[in-house]
Amino acid sequence: MPASATLRRHWHSASLTELGTALYNGQASVDAFATATESSGSLLQSWVQGAEVVEYEHYPPADVIDLGSGTQFYYHAHRTHGDEHGHLHVFWHATATGRRSRATQGRKVWKRHAPTHMLAIALDARGLPVKLFTTNQWVTEGHWFDAALTLTCLDRCRPGQVPGHENACAWLGHFLAMYRPLIADLLQRRDARLAKHGALVDALNNHRLEVLSQSRVDWAADLDALQTEATRRGL
Repeated sequence: MPASATLRRHWHSASLTELGTALYNGQASVDAFATATESSGSLLQSWVQGAEVVEYEHYPPADVIDLGSGTQFYYHAHRTHGDEHGHLHVFWHATATGRRSRATQGRKVWKRHAPTHMLAIALDARGLPVKLFTTNQWVTEGHWFDAALTLTCLDRCRPGQVPGHENACAWLGHFLAMYRPLIADLLQRRDARLAKHGALVDALNNHRLEVLSQSRVDWAADLDALQTEATRRGL
C-alpha cells in the first residue's frame, strides 16, 4: 500500500520546522512501539495482558486515563473488517464548549466529564495501525465538536506517563502528532457527510450513520515518505 497522498502533499509544502517536528514524532512513535513490543510482546498486549479478547470489553478494563492531559483511551474488538483485530478509541475530557475539564481520581470520570471522542485507530493482530476512522455521536456519546474545535482538542490530547502504560501513551501521543494532517482531513470529511443528512441533531442520532470517515494507513510507507521528504529538504 502506498503512503498517504494527504500526508505527502502536506509534508511537501510544510515549513522546515513543521517537517522536522513531524519527523521527530514519527521516529519517537516507532521507538515507543518498539519498546512496548520488547516489554509486552506487542502494543496490543500491553493492554490485553495475555487475556482472551472478549467482544466489546475494554482493555485495559478501566481504560487508560491521564488526569494531567485529560486523555482517555481504550482498546476493544467487536467486528471483523479485513485485517483489523480491534480498535483504539481516543477521547479528551472537555466542557461542552471545548475547554479542558479536569478529571478527578476515584470519581466517575467517564460519566461526569462526558469525554469527547477524537477518533479511532484500527490495529491488526500484531498491534500495527491499519486504519483511522471517525464515528457518529450516538456511538460514543459525549460532547460533539465540529472539525476545527475537535482538532484544537486533539492538539492538547497528549497522554503523559500513566503508570503501566508509559509506552502506549508515548506511542499514541507521537502517532497522533505525526498523523495530524490526515486526521484533519478525516474530521472535515466527517462533518461534510453529516451535513448531507439534514439537521445536525438528527444526523448525530442517525443509527444508519456509524463510521463517518475512514482512511487506510500503511505506517511503514508513511514513515518512509516522511523520511524521504525530510532528506530531500536537507533535514
